[in-house]
Amino acid sequence: MAPVHHPKYNYMEKTLSKTTQCQFCGKLFKPQGIKSHEVHCGTHQIRERQWLDATKQYERDLEQAEESRAASFTAAHPTVHASTSSEAGPSQPVYVHNDGDHDFPTLPLMDRKTLLARTHGSLMEILPHEASQEEFGQCAFPAMACNTQPWCPFIEEGDYMFAEIALQAGLSASHINSLLMLIACVNQGKAKVTLRNEVNLQRAWDRAAMQVTPFTHHNIVAPYKGEDFTFPVYAWSLWDWALDLLSNPLLAPHFTWDAQRLFKYNGSKYERFYSEPWTGDHWWNIQVCCVGSQDWFQSHLPDVKNAVPFAFILYADQMRLSSHATVKGYPVIAQCGNLPINIRNGERYGGGCIVGWLPIVPESAKEEGKTGYTNYKRIIWHEAFHFILNEVAELSKIGYKYECYDKITQWLFPLILILSADYEELCMQAKEALAVYQEKKSARESILKSLGLWPVANVFWKVENSDPEEVVSLDDLHVMHAGLFGYHSLEELKIILNKLPRQYAAQLEELLAMFPSWQGLVHFTGILHISFSDGNKLRDLSRQTFYAALNILTNDVSCEGYQLLWMLRSYLELDSLIGLSVHTDRTLELIEKEQVTFENELKEYISHVSSGELAEHLKTDWNFPKVHLWQHAVQDIQKKGVAHNYSTWPNEQMHGPLKDAYCDRSNGKDVASQVLCVDHHHLAMKLIRTQIDAEADRAQEDYDDSGIDPGESEDVLTSFNQEFQGFHQKFTCFTNQCLPVYLNCDWNHWKDISFADTFELQEHCYLKLSPNKIAFACLVFMFSCSIPNFRTYDFALVHPYTANISATRKSFDNNFRITCVKARPCTASMFIPIRSIVRGALLYPDPKHRDEYLVVEHVDGDMFCRINEWNWCHLGHE
Repeated sequence: MAPVHHPKYNYMEKTLSKTTQCQFCGKLFKPQGIKSHEVHCGTHQIRERQWLDATKQYERDLEQAEESRAASFTAAHPTVHASTSSEAGPSQPVYVHNDGDHDFPTLPLMDRKTLLARTHGSLMEILPHEASQEEFGQCAFPAMACNTQPWCPFIEEGDYMFAEIALQAGLSASHINSLLMLIACVNQGKAKVTLRNEVNLQRAWDRAAMQVTPFTHHNIVAPYKGEDFTFPVYAWSLWDWALDLLSNPLLAPHFTWDAQRLFKYNGSKYERFYSEPWTGDHWWNIQVCCVGSQDWFQSHLPDVKNAVPFAFILYADQMRLSSHATVKGYPVIAQCGNLPINIRNGERYGGGCIVGWLPIVPESAKEEGKTGYTNYKRIIWHEAFHFILNEVAELSKIGYKYECYDKITQWLFPLILILSADYEELCMQAKEALAVYQEKKSARESILKSLGLWPVANVFWKVENSDPEEVVSLDDLHVMHAGLFGYHSLEELKIILNKLPRQYAAQLEELLAMFPSWQGLVHFTGILHISFSDGNKLRDLSRQTFYAALNILTNDVSCEGYQLLWMLRSYLELDSLIGLSVHTDRTLELIEKEQVTFENELKEYISHVSSGELAEHLKTDWNFPKVHLWQHAVQDIQKKGVAHNYSTWPNEQMHGPLKDAYCDRSNGKDVASQVLCVDHHHLAMKLIRTQIDAEADRAQEDYDDSGIDPGESEDVLTSFNQEFQGFHQKFTCFTNQCLPVYLNCDWNHWKDISFADTFELQEHCYLKLSPNKIAFACLVFMFSCSIPNFRTYDFALVHPYTANISATRKSFDNNFRITCVKARPCTASMFIPIRSIVRGALLYPDPKHRDEYLVVEHVDGDMFCRINEWNWCHLGHE
């Protein structure tokens, strides 16, 4: 049977002779071609309009520039004299004309040389005698017209030059704005720039770097199998860095020397709370110890007057400098535990600082995995760290006498309070095991293997009160975000999605892409092909994945995936609890209870996997260190304060500038010295910036921003939003019924206020939040209103999310411990005082239930605590 041919067009006589007019250009076309023409014609029209708008804007900018230039020129030259001469001087151009009407381009007079001329039609070309013979065979063309502004559409050539440099350098928006602001200040005479080239700038950097202690270079010579190997070490004496901090007058008032135990009354009893390192038990046990009820004595510190600890927080980990990991670095970053967390974890002077650059023993396929070579690498590491801790180790025994900011002389005893490091830095912690190993090496295998240790003396033993077993702390970034979730739970989720029909993975990625934007929250569009190891991004992904997968990984679709969500919910609860900025005895109890819940959910997940169809694909053995390490979270908080004190995320952020220094400021040779030189310049610039800002703050009085920033008047009531329906009547009712309650006025003296049918509203652009307790609502519009005989008040029109939720939905929410709110009809909008707004809330729209939203409580610690309190109050009322 012959195939049936379906024609694309109807070739009837009527359609062949009929024409249709284009809606854009008005020309007539046949039906067969009108659609494609209108697409191209419409696009062409849009481009023409855009080009016309850009041209008009360029002309306006040009006029403004001309007016500004004329004004400045007039101010500089009040009187201008012009003179002309009819005789052409020797330096003026000569114009050559032929018999036709063509004008030839300007040709300057040449020195006495012979010129050859030839004619092509009506054009004449004049060439110097030295021209080659090949040029005479070429055709002559009219010269291109002179373009006096080749940099258009930029207003000035300088604008183009700046734009070109900014594009080539890849400057960010903040860098561009800062440079343009500096140029404007120079033009206005408010600032001066004396630098002329890169050499001047480099010298200025070097002079600035003299204000801080420089790095010193050392070499470690260590034999291996009869051959000596040399490893370079760059170290900055840890105590010299401490003295730089102590001598800074801007940091001096913020040092804390004494241990503290803080309590607060919770309504029924006093409970202890933990925040900074000096509120933990470890600092307390080092400095003081209680005997009886009133006798106190110095504990681990020497018995001298005003003996106080100077606490160091150290971080060491390898990093990739090049994108292909062929070049690596090993920075050592120090923080001062005596400074508050906002300074210690900040990016300004007083925050983390690189104090060393350790050598990396090269990998060897021949030696890798051998016990001798592994011990060799650890010996090199501890020998290199000795150059950083050498002076600190001596002073930890004898102390350092120093007069502080308050004129009180303190005996400072340096110690390592917290250590964030990898397993190789903690290779030999038990002194008893090392003693047995040295006495009887035959027993080393059983003892060391049982403890998971290596026979290497730990460098931290040289520093008093710095036992590695005490200073090692939980790192939530690597243990939880990049480890337990990123390396394990996320991989399990990918396997489950890959085994399901493709539609489920596609739907999950669509819901992830729909996740609302939120400040500080990284947005994702996919999950299956994510391969990065950034713990901060994985933390954000865990928060979004749970809410997006609730309606996809149901028990009917995948029992393993459904149980994985239960485990992920408990993980998020623990992550938020551990990450709180202040802990109390109650929050520590909640962590311990939630850890039991997580263990039960994990066991249930393993049971589902073992008895399911994916047993050979999913993990059934979860007995690895990162599952066990976070069991010490409560103990670490009690000893050293909140997790922010020993988290590695502030130090990981310092890797970015080091990578930039390697890529932009080094030649790939002697990398460590070049990168550290750039980092040294950065530190000096931070110091100067701190001084400049402090002087600026001292020069002008601080003032509080008004809570509201008024914007331009706008007739927003003409909007089509349903929330504005009945605005006049609603606001009049609110003013006369609710406002007296807010103002605490006597009803007998209150006079009803009426508004004209037409009145002007002043819209506000942003608001300053104040703490309070209130239900959820969507902010629609903010404005100010002047009340007669009172003052001007700030109000907001909101769309309340207070509708009732079905009992079935409540049961589901309670099982997963999530908070759900439902929006009321848009016409139920209401007014509230702006000062009653507590804070912003991130709501995730439920894709299966219209007008219902899931409250994302894990965006920060404040939101987590408020939602838990809000849920407790609502459950208590029910």
